Amino acid sequence: MTEIPKIPERKLELVRKLLAVAEHPNTSETEAAIYLERACGIMAAYGIEQAMLADAGKVADEVGCVTIRVGNPYQPDRRTLLAGVAAALRCQSIYRKIGQVSEVQVVGYESDLALVEMLFTSLCLQMASGVLRVAAPPGHTTISYRKSWMAGYVNRVCERLRAAERRAAQEAEPVTGRSTDLVLLDRRAEVSRVYQQMFPQVRRAGRRALSDWSGWSSGRAAGDRADLGGTRLGARSRSALGS
Repeated sequence: MTEIPKIPERKLELVRKLLAVAEHPNTSETEAAIYLERACGIMAAYGIEQAMLADAGKVADEVGCVTIRVGNPYQPDRRTLLAGVAAALRCQSIYRKIGQVSEVQVVGYESDLALVEMLFTSLCLQMASGVLRVAAPPGHTTISYRKSWMAGYVNRVCERLRAAERRAAQEAEPVTGRSTDLVLLDRRAEVSRVYQQMFPQVRRAGRRALSDWSGWSSGRAAGDRADLGGTRLGARSRSALGS
């Protein structure tokens, strides 16, 4: 199993300070959103920076694989969140059921895997906390409403992550003569090559169908408020919300 390098402490400290301001009760919602986006932007910029430095041969950044255990409740929804975060950060994932938990294997460059693990752990906890506070409207079951809420949450959070990555790529300074887009394209291709080599017989799972979309908008709104930096940026547990 690949050993994931730690995010530099100076970046963690800056993100923590931004989040402290965002979470303060005297901070307005508009200001909080700005600070949270900044925290996400720092993490996205770090991933792009590592990609460019690795392309220039200035840092070591190889493709590896980590396994993250995902447990109950709402295990499929948590797996969907992990897959979405991984895809937004240029990684690919696959899972298998082991008893009552899912073992999700994520393939990607080491710097991107570090961000996937960090962000997923935080967002998974936030989603689990948020969904317990929502109440199904009359005529809707709690389970179906919560599933649609989580689907909306995951959809919006992953949109925000992809947007942060695009901004970071546009703002990145070329280290060699190669453009950022070309470097990232090559990295995605290499991740795909290793993934296919590791899992040659994999089949794409079918889309999950929701029977109740009533919580979708509320979930997306919660995704807008999600802390994309994470309040536990120093934590490195690979058992995210076990059973």
